[in-house]
Amino acid sequence: MSASTVNRVNRSDSLALYMALRLLGHGENKFARFVTWVSFAGLALGVMVLTVVVTVMNGFDSALKDRLLSSIPHITVQNVGLAEVEGAVKDTPGVLAVHPYFSGLGALTAGGQVQPVGLYASRADGRKSLSNISQAMRNGGLQALFDNPGGLIVGAPLARHLGLLPGDDVVVLGVANQGEGVAPKLLRFTLAGTFELGAELDYSLVIGNLDRMPQAQWDQLGDVGVQIQLQEPLRAPLLVEQLRRNLPQAQVDSWNTTYGELFQAVQLEKSMMFVLLVLVVAIAAFNIIAGQTMVVNDKRGNIAILRTMGAKRSMILRLFLLQGVCISFVGTIIGLGLGLACASYINEILDVLQALTGMHLLDGSFFVRVPVRIEAMDLVIISTMSAGLCLLSAWMPAWRAAHLNPIDALHA
Repeated sequence: MSASTVNRVNRSDSLALYMALRLLGHGENKFARFVTWVSFAGLALGVMVLTVVVTVMNGFDSALKDRLLSSIPHITVQNVGLAEVEGAVKDTPGVLAVHPYFSGLGALTAGGQVQPVGLYASRADGRKSLSNISQAMRNGGLQALFDNPGGLIVGAPLARHLGLLPGDDVVVLGVANQGEGVAPKLLRFTLAGTFELGAELDYSLVIGNLDRMPQAQWDQLGDVGVQIQLQEPLRAPLLVEQLRRNLPQAQVDSWNTTYGELFQAVQLEKSMMFVLLVLVVAIAAFNIIAGQTMVVNDKRGNIAILRTMGAKRSMILRLFLLQGVCISFVGTIIGLGLGLACASYINEILDVLQALTGMHLLDGSFFVRVPVRIEAMDLVIISTMSAGLCLLSAWMPAWRAAHLNPIDALHA
């Protein structure tokens, strides 16, 4: 392509952009301009709401995983000994701890009240698996639990509900499997401390000392095995497959067996919310068709004059398509900026709303502050999708304008 041809193309593009901006700001049809700017505002608001909701849901999802996955066994192995499991994972990177554990169901009784709970027991060598519990202690500590074989740690909200204080006697009612049948078994503990994770485990988990009684007695009350704690819990399924190959006689499970459906439900909720908000953005984007169509009908005579003066169809197409580009680009950028600003100050905004209404969005939940997590890929998807919908909406009126018959327009 010669230099003169390139210059003509550049001048043509500059002229089309100038005329597109003139039509956006100085069109004669005020109602058409009003519809266009309403579409622009709707696009910006839709992108803003979509950005806020996605970042907040990412935050809740991340916070839920952090609180739960740092407090539950990542991988459990049964039917094999501790030495065999240690040998199977000794060369595996990312393994934080390997130690025996107990997990079973029971009922915590105190002051005439009964609360169903999950009973978990470990030894001092499993301290790394309880690091999140250690950080969440409200009274006492893990050392008090491991120093006293009869100690027990419960969630602070559950302790408040039952009226328990450190040093109080606590009874856990379990069900012992005795071969031919089952029988209730009372386990007496002393409350060694309380923790508060801000999750469901505060009401449903109690932690004991595995040295309280022999393994055979624990085995009657629930599952006894070896627990593996990982640096990256989401990699647990890969290690599970490795252990199943190396230890075919073992029963190997991961956290995904117990809590996988919960995280799948959270992911499904996030996806459905994303789809619903995308529809809001799509409605705002397709409103551009109405505004652009009005502009095309209003400018039929001008388009015909440009065609008779030598303007090609490609120039007319670019002229009206550039309007859609300007609306989509600026609207998306403003929407993303407002969305990120609202997400960054979401807690301050909720505090103001609480001061005005007396209610808070998180009332009755485990969270005190709204968690926010901004992921670059989500922003790329939102911006690409919004801009694409707008360009798709702008294409139809632009194509119609480019294929307008100038003779019919001049005689209309």
